[in-house]
Amino acid sequence: MNRHGYTKKATILVVDDMPYNLALMKKLLQNDYRVEIANGGESALKIVADGLPPDLILLDIVMSGMDGYEVCRRLKLDPRTVNIPLIFLTAKSEAEDERKGLELGAIDYITKPINPPIVMARVKNHLALKAMTDFLRDQNDWDIAERLAFTLKGISGKVSITGLQQFADKLDVAIREHRARKQSNAMPDGLAAQHENIIAQLERSLPNGRGKATVTGNRVTLKEVCDKLEGLLADDDAEACDVLDANAGLLGAAFPEHFRKIDNAIQSFDFEAALAALRVAIGASAWLKELP
Repeated sequence: MNRHGYTKKATILVVDDMPYNLALMKKLLQNDYRVEIANGGESALKIVADGLPPDLILLDIVMSGMDGYEVCRRLKLDPRTVNIPLIFLTAKSEAEDERKGLELGAIDYITKPINPPIVMARVKNHLALKAMTDFLRDQNDWDIAERLAFTLKGISGKVSITGLQQFADKLDVAIREHRARKQSNAMPDGLAAQHENIIAQLERSLPNGRGKATVTGNRVTLKEVCDKLEGLLADDDAEACDVLDANAGLLGAAFPEHFRKIDNAIQSFDFEAALAALRVAIGASAWLKELP
């Protein structure tokens, strides 16, 4: 925790049986995330079972002993680990290999040799999507769903994430259908079921895996992030950029009308303008002001 009391880094578990690959990924990730490593499938399952679940798993496929496919299968069969997001990071580049990995429940598939900026972007965006998913689940609101669809489209246009654009399109269609049905003052069971199915798809693909957080938990987290960001901006502290990057998904979902202005100002190091925009966003959020 830093001098502003900022919350802990996300934890990423890297699984590979080659020491060089483990060292490479740890060096790439360790400045931004808490990194755990496992030198094989059995070791990975033990780490996940014995401690707190990681926020994300990067998993090789071709390993001695238990391969990555089997690790993924076991994680997705276990109720305690089914909701941990998993990305295959592998030299297997055939379409059939990718299809199998995604069908087993992985949220993404990255081939080696890696492109470090692309790996970092995908990791960052999947963690941001996870934060948005938490917020969406807690609110269970079509307005939040609409904001999420807009954000998903923006991310998928910048960074290629398998299946993300298709999911954003499906969510957008469901929202439009909901609006049309709402005009007749009723939501048929079929549309309600579609809504629940879309929420379920998102939860399966980008879950938080932390049990029942409830609305209060996410709102308190958002308030803590806002308090930290406000303090950093008031102090003209460049650490505000890191706080914004780490919580872009949550802030974007909570403040869709103000986030771009906050983001642009911080990225331009205009902390005075960013602070003013953040305070406007907080002031417009009635439920956030209600928190102590």
